[in-house]
Amino acid sequence: MADPDGTHHVGATVAAMMTRAVITTNPEMTVEEVASMLHQHHITGVPVVDEHQRVVGVVSEMDVVRKKGRTVAEIMTHTPRTIEEQVPLVEVAELLMTERIRRLPVVRHGKLVGLISRTDLVRFFAQHQWACAECGATQRGLEPPTSCPSCGAEASFQLEEAPHGM
Repeated sequence: MADPDGTHHVGATVAAMMTRAVITTNPEMTVEEVASMLHQHHITGVPVVDEHQRVVGVVSEMDVVRKKGRTVAEIMTHTPRTIEEQVPLVEVAELLMTERIRRLPVVRHGKLVGLISRTDLVRFFAQHQWACAECGATQRGLEPPTSCPSCGAEASFQLEEAPHGM
């Protein structure tokens, strides 16, 4: 689908909605310290990074509660799934839902640059809509519709902020 200027418009990407200020831990942190961190920040898990900001694991509240160990390295999920920032939101949504994952570290050249979660996808859905360039009709979703649900035009769609409370 081409925009009026001839460019193709695709759905929003991970980079548009990821959390950039990510709370992380390292493999040497104690289980007690990471438990306190999760509690203090009201979060359910964090990426585990090495000294070069490469993701080496993920530790969740379930790891803290269910697994035995003294350090994060002993209880974390090793070799976690990560995602690149240019991946369309619709693809990350499919991955998070089908694999029952709550969050994914976002990497660039192997280094952590953000975090994308199911909550981020809900926020995108709540705050954005696709507007038809032909008739102005709007529709919510992670990617633009293939045709306008109102006028039926194979129109280009622009991503815009949705009115609050709608």
